Amino acid sequence: MTRGRWWVVLAIGLGCVAVAAAASWTLGRQRALGSLAFVDVSAGDAAQAMQDDHFFSDYGDKILVVHGPVASVHATGSGYTVSMGTGTSFGLTCTITSPAGVGQPAAGSVITIIAPGGTAQREPSSVDLPDCRIMSDH
Repeated sequence: MTRGRWWVVLAIGLGCVAVAAAASWTLGRQRALGSLAFVDVSAGDAAQAMQDDHFFSDYGDKILVVHGPVASVHATGSGYTVSMGTGTSFGLTCTITSPAGVGQPAAGSVITIIAPGGTAQREPSSVDLPDCRIMSDH
């Protein structure tokens, strides 16, 4: 192969690799974000789903937007834990490790949090959402 043809083959090969990389990035992103779903749920409904053992089948692959009243707030070393009123014997706690934007909520206020359902942890008497963000307080 002559020197001129070698560069042409190399350029075409690199072009093909670049096109393949761009296509796989685009298709991978569509696949990953295509199934992303947000679901509005009350703190009581989320707690009841965990107590009745269908939390992960209902919410495990979703982003939860949880609305409810604040029962209590406890400071931790890196943020705070909010216990939300559920109206049931099973509670819902939300651990906020990097509070930003909205200040620490007060007991009795109604808040909206966002959390990935798949990271929830079942505790003996509650569902714990370990990585929450407060979206608003009313």
